Amino acid sequence: MGTGFEVGFNLTNDWWRFDPSTDTWSAVASMPTTPRQYCTAFTIADTGFVFGGIDAFGAMAELWAYYPDQDVWEQRASLPAEARYACVAVEGYFSQGIVATGMLASGVPTNEAWKYHTDTDSWEQITSVPGPSRHRASCFLDGGGMRIVGGADSVFTALDDSWSYPIWFETGLWYPQPPLPSPRYGADGSGNAVPVLVAGSSGVDFHSEAWLLSGADWTPLTPFPGGPRRGGVGAGGTTSPFWNMDFYYGLGLDSALQRQNDWWRLTQTVGIAENSVDELPIYPNPASDRLHIPSLHSSDRVQFVDALGRVHELLRIDTNAFDVSHLGAGVYMVIASGRTGGLRTARFVKE
Repeated sequence: MGTGFEVGFNLTNDWWRFDPSTDTWSAVASMPTTPRQYCTAFTIADTGFVFGGIDAFGAMAELWAYYPDQDVWEQRASLPAEARYACVAVEGYFSQGIVATGMLASGVPTNEAWKYHTDTDSWEQITSVPGPSRHRASCFLDGGGMRIVGGADSVFTALDDSWSYPIWFETGLWYPQPPLPSPRYGADGSGNAVPVLVAGSSGVDFHSEAWLLSGADWTPLTPFPGGPRRGGVGAGGTTSPFWNMDFYYGLGLDSALQRQNDWWRLTQTVGIAENSVDELPIYPNPASDRLHIPSLHSSDRVQFVDALGRVHELLRIDTNAFDVSHLGAGVYMVIASGRTGGLRTARFVKE
């Protein structure tokens, strides 16, 4: 967790790590650049990336990489387009990340989408998001795709539309998805096996509602107990077993316009029925270089979780095979999730 606008209207560049196993925070290396807010972030393998934002001098197009094993930052190639902030981003596959929408330095929102290639340290513009140009939207991974939800248009009217962009096998198109039950901007959530979206503003009013995306449907959850707020931070944490994935939410601006530093956990079995977790057939097991999963659909998202709870996105050789040669030796959980809901899991041994 890092950057932002703290009490006293001070921009920040400090960063903090939360350890769910001990329920504690510890400081990590601050970004070696100007304090800023309204950045967006994505992860590729074990590297975190922080893009854009706005500092005391205006919007930025900078990209910074954080290496947690070394606790160091490195500046990467800036976006070759107008600076922007309040964007959304997700990790792509095959060493890519996607950044979309946001507020441009010129003061108007955009619906542009850009793909960052970490292996070449370069940017590529992709198809823009349909609908109104927007900023302060919400975003998460959903069944192998990037899902953008809501946001605000040029006059801060809250939006409720939802769009997905396939990442596994790109078509270059965005596809309409069921809208939110109520327009929102400044909400946040986390995708993975069980995407959750919390709080946000519909304009004048702040809200505390929370929804679970289950298949194509938005299912209400218990409202956020910290009260209505906007601009909070949501994050998914991994527990064991993986499908009991806790969701964390906190910080942000409450309805009295006070900045908060609280941190809450939603412990999930979160609407996942016991019979929705099925055995996933795999072979060979143990495996050394290639793992076959014969029952996969092309749009299924597959993750490999090691004994420390770290999630690995691996190269998909074809619809049903993955390159596991670069994984360290040990036992891994394989989790497959699809657009129709439900999870399938298996354990395999990497030789």
